[in-house]
Amino acid sequence: MSLFRLDGKKILVTGASSGIGREIAKILSYQGASIILVGRNREKLNETLEQMSSPDKHLIEPFDLSNIDEIPHFLKKVTQSFGTLNGVVHSAGTHSLIPIRAINRNNIYDIMDINFTAGIAIIKSCVQKNICSSNSSIVLISSVTGLVGQAGVLGYAASKGAIISAVKSAAIELASSGLRVNCIVPGIVETDMSEEIFKKTSEDNKKRIVNQHPLGLGKPEDVAFASAYLLSDEAKWITGTALIVDGGYTAH
Repeated sequence: MSLFRLDGKKILVTGASSGIGREIAKILSYQGASIILVGRNREKLNETLEQMSSPDKHLIEPFDLSNIDEIPHFLKKVTQSFGTLNGVVHSAGTHSLIPIRAINRNNIYDIMDINFTAGIAIIKSCVQKNICSSNSSIVLISSVTGLVGQAGVLGYAASKGAIISAVKSAAIELASSGLRVNCIVPGIVETDMSEEIFKKTSEDNKKRIVNQHPLGLGKPEDVAFASAYLLSDEAKWITGTALIVDGGYTAH
C-alpha cells in the first residue's frame, strides 16, 4: 500500500516560478501528480518544469494573479484543456517592509490582492462546475506573521492573518460539497524573497530572527511536504486547519 501518493491527481500551483511554490510543484510531481504551473514569468516556470518528474505530463500557464477579475476565466480556460482539478495550492505572494508612517492604501491593496484576494477568487472558482472535483483539496500559504506581531510588515501580516480566518469559514461552507480548505503557516523559509528582506535589515536583527526558530530557518521542501500531505487522500478528515510549519517559532 502506497501512502501519501498523488497519482492521477491534477493540481494547480500558483507562484510556481520560484521559492516555496517551485518546491511544491517539484515535490507534488514526484508524488505522482500532474501540475499546472502558474506564475508571471514563463522562463522561470520552464526552469521549474525542468526540475520536475515526468515534465511532459505538466502544463505551464503564465498569468498575473493581480488581475483578480480574470481569475475565473483563466481557471475555466486551463481546466478545459487540462481537465478538472483535484487540488490547488495558492503559493503566490508578495512581501514588503514598510513602516506604518510610510504605508498607504495602494501598498495595502497590492499586498492583499496577491496574498489574499487572489486566493479567495480561486476558492470561489473551485465551486463552479468542472473547475474542481467534489473531493478537491485547496491549500493556501499563510505565514507566522499572521499569528505573531512583527514590525514593518503591517500589510503583509494582515493579508496572511486574513488567510487563516478565511479558510475556517470557507471550510465550513464548502464541506457539504466535499471540498477541503486548509492553509499552511510557515516560519521564515530560506528563499530569494527572504534573502532580499534580510538584506534590508541589520545583522543583529537577522540573528535575532534566526534564533527565534529553535530548529533553524526552514527550507522550501518543509512547506512542500506539508502541502503534499494536505492534498493527499490521507488528509481527507482535515479541513479548516492552519498547519503551523515554523521550526518552533510560535512555541515561544
